Formats: sequence, structure tokens, C-alpha cells
Amino acid sequence: MSVYPTGSFENELQRRIYEYVERNGAVTLAELARSIEVDGGHSDSKPARSRAYTESVPPTEDELQSCLETLQAEGYLTDIDGKFRIALSATTADLECEEGAVVIRPAREEDRAGVVETMRTVAEDGTYVVAENVAMELDRESALVRANEARSRIVFVAIRTPEPDADEDDTESSEERTEPTATDGDVVGWLHIDAPALPALRHTAELTVGVDPQYRRQGIGSALLEYGLEWASDAGYQKLYQNVPATNDVALEFLAEHGWQRDGEHEGQYCLDGEFVDEVMLATWLDSQ
Repeated sequence: MSVYPTGSFENELQRRIYEYVERNGAVTLAELARSIEVDGGHSDSKPARSRAYTESVPPTEDELQSCLETLQAEGYLTDIDGKFRIALSATTADLECEEGAVVIRPAREEDRAGVVETMRTVAEDGTYVVAENVAMELDRESALVRANEARSRIVFVAIRTPEPDADEDDTESSEERTEPTATDGDVVGWLHIDAPALPALRHTAELTVGVDPQYRRQGIGSALLEYGLEWASDAGYQKLYQNVPATNDVALEFLAEHGWQRDGEHEGQYCLDGEFVDEVMLATWLDSQ
């Protein structure tokens, strides 16, 4: 299973635009105009030892705009804050917590630092090794969300929205208030779904989920998990799994409460603080089964 639109591009320019956006995460129209080139036909000059030479040229403004409109209309790309991004068929969910309002939504490239920081905060006690590895990978990658022929990596975030300024609330009407930007609020939790495109594994995906310890016991983790499972089921995945050290009592209890089953154990899989620790494999089957 993959969210990559395999075989559905109408032309080569659409494919190149999509793959550039997918590879870079968030791209302006000006950057696309500078970076994308198409086959401009044969050049009069020929390089040595070659019988033909194809010149690459930038697409016209109309060609670029037409392809972007088509990719947005077909649900492959979306424009947020003047930047084109991979589009995910997911809405936002609102949650009222003790610490204030929290919004759960698909992650954006601007969330990357917050996601990595939250992952590392959750993993700093050494009991969530997979999350620590994901954080390291996201630091190296060129884009937070990936959807290509080889893999799909989807990230959802829980964002604590800032409290509205009382003076502004009194002076601005609802029509005058602007929509929140991509960077409004702090990341307090995440859900990460990672899936290879191998035919034998297309029905499965690995999941990690976590909430900043300061914001736990407020329903954020449960809301993130429900949100992610619903998206994965709609996307056609049938089985989600994750592996955690046997010493991670918080994760084991949380997943058991939400119906996850133990698939088995890897004896001595981790060496934590000089001691060998078993790895517990957990999984859940979705309604799309």
C-alpha cells in the first residue's frame, strides 16, 4: 500500500513537479519555476560520442500553473501558506485539554523541529528506541512526509494552540481574524506511520505514537491513535505494528488498553544501561481487513 499516485500522472511535467515537492517537503511556486525542467527537443549541438542531444528547458508559466492546478484538483498536492505540499486526505480534530486547546492534523514541514524535539523528549529515558531512531532519521531526511514508489511515511501532530489575545479578541470580528499559519502552536505529540512499498508488506505499516510527558493523561495520545488508525484504515492498510522494549511499561499499558495484541518477543534485543532487554512486538488489525 502506498499513497504515491503510481501510474496516474497525465504527463512527465506533472510527475516531475510531484516528485520535487515530495522530495523537498514544502516548495514555493518560484522555486518550482527555477528547478523544474522539461524536454525542449533536440539541440543543434551534440556532445562527444553521442548521436543525439536533448535540451532541457523550464516549463512555461501556463504549463506549470496548469499542472499544479491538476495535481491539486486530483488531491496529490495542496497549497498552504503559499507553499505546495503533499496532500493527505485527513481533516483536523479539536481536543480540549487541561493545558488548553489541542488540534490534531497532518504534519507540515514547519513542524519538523517540534516533532523531532518531542520524539527525543519521549525517548530520553531510553525505553522508546524506535522513536529515537525515527527522530534521527527525520533529522537527516529532506522532507518530513514522504510518499514515493519505495515508501510512505505519514506524520500527524498534536498542536497546542496559543490562547487568543484578550485585547485582539475584543477588537477583531470573526470575519477579520486570519487563519492560523503552519507554525502556530507547539507540537506536544505525534503519530508516525511508516510503510515500505514491497508487495508482500503493502498491507502493513509500522506506527509510533507519543506525547510530551507534560501533556499526558489528558486524552491526547488516545485521540492521536484513533485519528491515525482511522486514516490508515481509509488508506487501505490492514495491520499496524510497533516494537517496544519490555521495560516500557507506559507504552505497553497504553497499547493494551486500546486493544493491541502481543505478536511475540525478541529476547535480549536491546542493551539498555548495560542490561539486555527483550523487545515486545505488538500489532492491531484494522477494519479494512
